[in-house]
Amino acid sequence: MIRAFEPSDMNEIIALARENAKEANVDSILPIDDVYFTKTLKSLLVKHNNHCIVAEHNGKIVGYSLIGFITKVWNNTLYGDVYFFYVHESIRNKYFADALFDSTVDACKKAGCRWIEWSVNLFDDKFTGAESFVERASTYFEHRGGNHCGNMFVYDLEHN
Repeated sequence: MIRAFEPSDMNEIIALARENAKEANVDSILPIDDVYFTKTLKSLLVKHNNHCIVAEHNGKIVGYSLIGFITKVWNNTLYGDVYFFYVHESIRNKYFADALFDSTVDACKKAGCRWIEWSVNLFDDKFTGAESFVERASTYFEHRGGNHCGNMFVYDLEHN
């Protein structure tokens, strides 16, 4: 089931975000500061211009998409900036990923966004990129119609 984040989901989302960071080897350069991480993630989840969608299976949250609705500096066009898009490896499959992707697109359309941007910029201690993580995300976003633009994939809501 795909649904909107609820405040009672907070601890499960934080735990899932930790799994996301672990899988992506985020702490290869600096260890994750758990207090800062938790505080910052909680803040992102409740900000008025952010929206979080969760994928739930058997009563447990197994995926999430955290979107910021922002405008760029040069004009007042609204973008959906996907900060996190993750499905836990134990249940990762096309069904959950596609359902979460489609719900992300729907949320951005509903908010009035013109584009969605997904970042796949993640680096290891050699600044070369956590290759399997980046490759998997890149392949998926290309498959779903994202246009590669630097370390971002841009999804055109008017033409997809």
